[in-house]
Amino acid sequence: MPAVSLSYPTFAQARRIGALAMPLSAVQLAQVAISTTDMIMLGWVGGTALAAGALGFTLFNLLRTMGFGLVVGTSNLVAETSRAGIFRAHLLAGLAIATGAAAIGALVLAFGGLLLPWFGQDEEVAEFASRYLLFVAPGLFPLFWFYAYRGVVVGGRRANLLLLITLGTVVVNAVLDYGFLFGAFGLPALGVPGVAASSSISYLLQFVAIASVTHSTTRFVREKSAAEIGSALRRILRIGVPTAGSYASEAGFTTLIALMAGTYGAAALAAHAAVNQIIYVVFMLSIGLSHATSIGVSEAIGMHNGAAALGAGRSGLCLGFAVVSAFSFLLLLFPSEVLALFSIKPDGEAGLHEIATGLLFAAALFQIFDFLQNIGIGAVRGIGRAGQGFWITIGSYWIVGAPTAWLVGFHLYPGVLGVWSGMGAGLAAAATGMVLLFERGVAPAAVAEPAR
Repeated sequence: MPAVSLSYPTFAQARRIGALAMPLSAVQLAQVAISTTDMIMLGWVGGTALAAGALGFTLFNLLRTMGFGLVVGTSNLVAETSRAGIFRAHLLAGLAIATGAAAIGALVLAFGGLLLPWFGQDEEVAEFASRYLLFVAPGLFPLFWFYAYRGVVVGGRRANLLLLITLGTVVVNAVLDYGFLFGAFGLPALGVPGVAASSSISYLLQFVAIASVTHSTTRFVREKSAAEIGSALRRILRIGVPTAGSYASEAGFTTLIALMAGTYGAAALAAHAAVNQIIYVVFMLSIGLSHATSIGVSEAIGMHNGAAALGAGRSGLCLGFAVVSAFSFLLLLFPSEVLALFSIKPDGEAGLHEIATGLLFAAALFQIFDFLQNIGIGAVRGIGRAGQGFWITIGSYWIVGAPTAWLVGFHLYPGVLGVWSGMGAGLAAAATGMVLLFERGVAPAAVAEPAR
């Protein structure tokens, strides 16, 4: 069979990507189960608590996403050199970057909450959200260290061990959530900040677990000099800075959408929070697929097989489209049942259910573009075009999306649903741009080149 035929998406390639993506997605789902548990329990308290927790988490997630992007290149380095062994320099470089990013992020969160009233947020919601950020800020350190170890584990295709660790973390977080929120199990009743404290403790335990398991099961190739660590650090940052920029562009954009929604009151922000959390859960599947697609592309590039790289990227995109379409169909079929998970019911707080239902229908469409742009980021990273991908996200979210949200949400169709139209426009532009960049990034000459 000619090498060029490998450039087409195949079931075999999709199955290989899916095999790696499944444990990664499961880990991501378990990871997001922490914040989902937080939101569900805050919904038991009331709409104001849900809105405050969601606002705090949105800001935290902006920094968390950037930190993940900065160290994600660790897995690419490990994948490219895995035949020669797992180099300790890659892990040390990832940990160094993670520590610096966490220090900066924690300071931003600790003081950023004081600025929320300046953005037109409800006074009570802003106060609770500010306290939330103070308690969750220390959790960035163990969380980012976990990401560095995760890069080593994923790059070596041993992602299954992450799942048990993360599932255990979910259970611990749920128990601590209930204890700190309602004063159970002998814990102090901290209210909204209590769920943030639960997350920080859970992240610490998660890091300790993965570090212990990794060092007990992995034989690292020790570096010969500090120069190897410096070289690995530069290579990770070369991938990580534009990737973090791309992730930050999207996360910053969604933060702006949340702030815009908050200007329409606590009910609008609570509806936005619930629906956004629902699609965020589904989005975790795309992170696993994005990472697996990126690894598949990197492995092919490492073997100088452009055809296989193109085939891996296309297979990942097709698989992602099939998965997200199924979940969009479910959202359209069972809107009330899904919203009931967050205590949003037709006979609940005035207007909340109606607003949330409209957003849920919009989310069923928008999340398709969200999937494709995220898997596209992984494919683009695999061919070394992360820098160009960053500029695509800037243009998509801040030149297309943000102005559309302002124009429609505050002028043409005032309300949170109008604001969300801007998010949909930004995601659609990003998905289109990423797919085109990947397709054009693998040169025809490279596609035809046989593996060697």
